[in-house]
Amino acid sequence: MNHGLARRPRVSRETRLLLITALLSVVALWILARIRFPDQPAGTPVQPLLTQLASRPALDSLASEIAQLRPRVEPLMVGSALRVREDAAVTLLDNSSEGVLGADPVSRLALVSAPFLPAPPPVPWNPRDLQEPRYLIVTDNSTSALALRPVFVGSLMPIRSPLWPQPIWLMPAGTELTPGSFVFTTDALFAGMVVADGHQLAVVPGTVVLAEAERLSRQPPGAAADLGVEVQELTPPIAKATGASTGVVVTQVDPNGPSAKTLAVGDVLEAINDAPLESPLHWKARAFGLSPDESVRVRVRRGGEVRELDLIAASIERHGRLTLGMELRSAPGLGSAVAQVESGSMADRAGLRAGDVITLAGNTKSPSPAAVMRAVRNASDGEAVLVGFVRNGVHAVTALER
Repeated sequence: MNHGLARRPRVSRETRLLLITALLSVVALWILARIRFPDQPAGTPVQPLLTQLASRPALDSLASEIAQLRPRVEPLMVGSALRVREDAAVTLLDNSSEGVLGADPVSRLALVSAPFLPAPPPVPWNPRDLQEPRYLIVTDNSTSALALRPVFVGSLMPIRSPLWPQPIWLMPAGTELTPGSFVFTTDALFAGMVVADGHQLAVVPGTVVLAEAERLSRQPPGAAADLGVEVQELTPPIAKATGASTGVVVTQVDPNGPSAKTLAVGDVLEAINDAPLESPLHWKARAFGLSPDESVRVRVRRGGEVRELDLIAASIERHGRLTLGMELRSAPGLGSAVAQVESGSMADRAGLRAGDVITLAGNTKSPSPAAVMRAVRNASDGEAVLVGFVRNGVHAVTALER
């Protein structure tokens, strides 16, 4: 016997069977792949077949859910409004709103007439955990037909807003939403309505929207009145210049309004009826929606002095003022500088941005803020006012459509 030769290790029967089974499996997969994918290259036949065996992607499932959701949401929509009863719907008030049955001048929520349809009202969503990541389904108001799209929301943060009676949900920064859109869950529950709350987007819960719609249906229509004053936030530099530590700054006073002889640009309004003014939203919540001849007392800081002044609200054609959606400052010799534009507003739709300088409004050159407001207010519904503006040294024109 030659002991110099190495002894070959013996392969067990189980190992041989396992190798044969693996080989047969690969051959079977190759044959199935050739039958299923005759046009695929023969070099990598296994991967396409394994891909077919994988679980269905989550986004495909979400698309299927949206397709199933559409017939349940469609009866609830009347154009860009949400049906809340058989003959009425809710929307955000703008110049295209017709058949207004009632409106809140502060929140801009409007109840409008809708063609009669015996459809059940939306069922509001009552989430148990606002911090849970989820997909919500949003209506897209940019198209004439109903369009639904998913939006991923990492969490919903409840906040207090002076514009609404109950907490609303602040949306994470960067969430692609449009004020006036409606939000549903994937099982067709009414989550809420998208609104602009200052510089941020939020969702008013469905329970709050439906409760406010019911309130508007019971509220008798009244004449609109306000104080004719526009304000902006008190920034640290302005606070230093005025000596104020809280309040809002007057940026424009309607020369034909009730406050023309009482307030001036640069005044700091610290309180109204003894309620502190923490932000422009607080001013809007308390100064808009007043009744004609209703009196309010404001605490005003001017030139280092603080005084209490009485203002009386007067009837004003509010429709144009509310929906213009921008704050203007006087730019002597040029026109009016745009300080802020509200998302989804008339100014936003016209493409105006903060920093633009309006040099023409209708036939008025170098218009003051009041002249811009007046040009739009004097236009008839459906008309457009030509606006010239300068942005970063470039002249352009647009139109504010009523």
